[in-house]
Amino acid sequence: MRKTVTTVALASALVLAGGTAAQAITGNFTDDHEHEYVGLAVFYNPDGTASHRCSGSLLTDRVFLTAGHCVTLDDEGTVATSARVYFEQDVQADVPGYPESGGATSHEIYSYGYEGLDEIPETRDAGLLLLDAPVQTVYPGIDEYASLATAGALERYKAAHPGNSATTTISGYGVQESNGSRTKTVAYRERLTAQSFIIGLNGTNAGGYNVKLSTNPGDGRGGTCFGDSGGPILIGDTVTAVNSFVVNGACAGTGFAYRTDTADVIAFILAKAGSEAGEIQFDDVA
Repeated sequence: MRKTVTTVALASALVLAGGTAAQAITGNFTDDHEHEYVGLAVFYNPDGTASHRCSGSLLTDRVFLTAGHCVTLDDEGTVATSARVYFEQDVQADVPGYPESGGATSHEIYSYGYEGLDEIPETRDAGLLLLDAPVQTVYPGIDEYASLATAGALERYKAAHPGNSATTTISGYGVQESNGSRTKTVAYRERLTAQSFIIGLNGTNAGGYNVKLSTNPGDGRGGTCFGDSGGPILIGDTVTAVNSFVVNGACAGTGFAYRTDTADVIAFILAKAGSEAGEIQFDDVA
């Protein structure tokens, strides 16, 4: 049987306008008022129209980490030249001008080299934005940032936490709530959070580049699905990976996040962060 592989996934302009639903964190999620550094990024076409949205996380007051497919406009790897990042917990309620106004702007956007999913497991699915000004220019209340996992942190963490005890926290925007007769097809623009756990770091689609995550929203945990690309896979307040793709479709598929705890990805982040690089905090989550 042929596997279906898709990104986790870019919300279309229709979703930005409140049309067709996109999915993201599912199951046992709650409103996320804790991870103030997780934001919703909207990327724009050259003509200024909104292209798609993703999630991501601040590493400093200007450095915003997301997925590589989020910062690109097509499968050829064309990188967007502008974006807005919103940090309201409920963007749809609190930003009436979304996506044409509000948020913190960025005109310095980088891809690690993402050109599609043909090269799984090494998709190079990491991206970085530098905000035009410190986030406090627009959001004066933000005073905490995510740290970045040291190289190899996930191997050490998984070895120290066998089975389902290797828990993670997921956070991001854009949810389709599906719960029996209460199924909704509404594209939320709210920051939500849930718990998941690491299944493995190796295998056909992981291969040391991706972390395989539970997408089953059972046992009090949440799942990941479409609409939450670029959102962080957190251990504490440390980013270990960014949501990337699912296999075999929708919320019943298996989720993968692109690891940021590798020497090469860390080097990319530090190089593109420029003068901000020294502000990034590192943590060994083991």
